[in-house]
Amino acid sequence: MQLTEETARHLGVGDRLDTKASIFAAARYLQTLKAKMPQRIAEPDRTWLALAAFNIGIAHLEDARILAQKQKLDPDHWSDVKKTLPLLAQPEYYESAKFGYARGGMPVAFVDRVRAYYDILLRTQPLFPPRVRSTAGALEAAAR
Repeated sequence: MQLTEETARHLGVGDRLDTKASIFAAARYLQTLKAKMPQRIAEPDRTWLALAAFNIGIAHLEDARILAQKQKLDPDHWSDVKKTLPLLAQPEYYESAKFGYARGGMPVAFVDRVRAYYDILLRTQPLFPPRVRSTAGALEAAAR
């Protein structure tokens, strides 16, 4: 998960080439982006929109969501927003967008690749239950 220099600084990552630090920071950043989405956006659209924002920036994503609404599409569904993101590269659309020009096809391709990989993982890998430590077990171990 690549971070721009600016995002890495914002997330406290000193070395963007440190794989482990970048992965954990990118995961935190994705969670932050998901939290910034309106609460009415349900999963899995919330995740797909947050991934698009990870790629293009939340401001450009908002421009695409506003454009979707203007086109009578649902700004809360990835399937509709992915239609408007590429339009942000066309003057007739980006000139009236608050944040201007964006290579909107890039986040569409990015999210499509992530979704394809996720589908492969679902088909080929066993599901792992979350690793949650028991508070009681931790307290007992600490008492020893």
